[in-house]
Amino acid sequence: MFLFLLPSTHSHKHFFRTETINQIRHHSVRPTSMAIPVRFLVYGLSTSCITLLYALRLAFHSTIICQLENSTDSFLLDEDLKQYTFQSVGFGLAVGLVPLHFLNFLGTRNVTSIYGIIGILSALFYPTSYQMGFYASFVTRLLQGAPLGILLWLIAKVATDWTPKTETAIAIAILTSVYQLAPFVAQISAAEMCQYFGWEYTYYFLAVLCAISHIAFYFVYTDRVEDNQLASAEEKSLILEGKGKGGKQVSENVPYSQLLLDPTVWATWFANLAFFSSLLVFLQYGPLYMNQVLGFSVRITGYSGGLAHVFCLLAKIVFGKVMDRSQMDMTKRLKAAWTVIEIPSLALLLALIMIRDVYIQMACIVIFITIHGVAIVIIVKTQTYRSAEHNHVLANGNTLCVVLCLFLQPLIVKFLVQSNTFDEWSRVFGLHAILILTSVIFFTCKVDATPAKWTGIQKVDTKIEEP
Repeated sequence: MFLFLLPSTHSHKHFFRTETINQIRHHSVRPTSMAIPVRFLVYGLSTSCITLLYALRLAFHSTIICQLENSTDSFLLDEDLKQYTFQSVGFGLAVGLVPLHFLNFLGTRNVTSIYGIIGILSALFYPTSYQMGFYASFVTRLLQGAPLGILLWLIAKVATDWTPKTETAIAIAILTSVYQLAPFVAQISAAEMCQYFGWEYTYYFLAVLCAISHIAFYFVYTDRVEDNQLASAEEKSLILEGKGKGGKQVSENVPYSQLLLDPTVWATWFANLAFFSSLLVFLQYGPLYMNQVLGFSVRITGYSGGLAHVFCLLAKIVFGKVMDRSQMDMTKRLKAAWTVIEIPSLALLLALIMIRDVYIQMACIVIFITIHGVAIVIIVKTQTYRSAEHNHVLANGNTLCVVLCLFLQPLIVKFLVQSNTFDEWSRVFGLHAILILTSVIFFTCKVDATPAKWTGIQKVDTKIEEP
């Protein structure tokens, strides 16, 4: 199971366009001296942009407490309107995903800026729309959800275009930390603003930070690595080495028919569905389960969830470094990694079903979030290697999986859990254990991490000179 940690002695096969790399080495403009590699600025600013967009959406889960405090006429007191308000973000995510592919010709930098502007303006307007009533608030929340369509899309773009082949896993670990950072940012901001200024300032504060991040991203990021004035020639060469399309940012023709017949594509989409559905159970219902079923206080449930996200973030960084340093064949490496992560996750869900001790259950939930959260790194890395410049199409499929989870999971939980008992929640955990087990079988049998024929990348046996 841990074979992917062992070095391999076989020679590596690389895919690269020699003339592009040589052109950068000999004709690139002289870069500005940077204290850190520019690609790490790209990782950081990309993560900051999507983290703050996501935090603006999550802030509602905390500010609603302040909004309802001492309120007697809020539309959120109506359970049906409250449910529709919660679901509005899911509708927005579905709506925002539709034009994303058609706007791809504008380039990553411009699309990210457009979606960022929508998120920032909707956040600034939300306090006013709330005072105007349900319909205005619903539309504003929908617009807050629309920009979330770029989360996985931007992660895929940066992982494909700005990440060296030898650094993919650690880069993805940084980029996907949005799922750990956003809840922290949202909860802390809401808590402080509600206490000292008013819940409205949560959205103003986060919107300003989001605007600053997007402006910085716009001036640092370039759609083509070769065009970046901040990166050195050596860094550009490192990023492009081993990539078959040079610096090509946008593929003119997406081979949908071939892509949709690829078993690896469907295996990673199903893995993503199992991953997000299982994680959302604890992100959305974990505090309720720990408080009402296990009997822990709100404060303890909050701290336990926070610790789980911290542990998961650290685990991603460590796991990313291990994945990048491994010399095992990439396909075998990813299959082994998926098994190493998801089999323990499956065991923890089974423990939640069979063991009723509340402290053991709490420990299982924290460990599950820590371990299972790493799986997204494997999914994105697999899709990056398999689909090359078409990675954004697979990322859009991942987002569709999230939309499906957001719509179906509340219905499933409502059907299976009616009295908030151990036995009822065991059915939910059992269902997701089946999903994870199926994903392990599907992933290990069907995944191939070599570039697909429909990417147009050809394998070339070329020996790279050591520096």
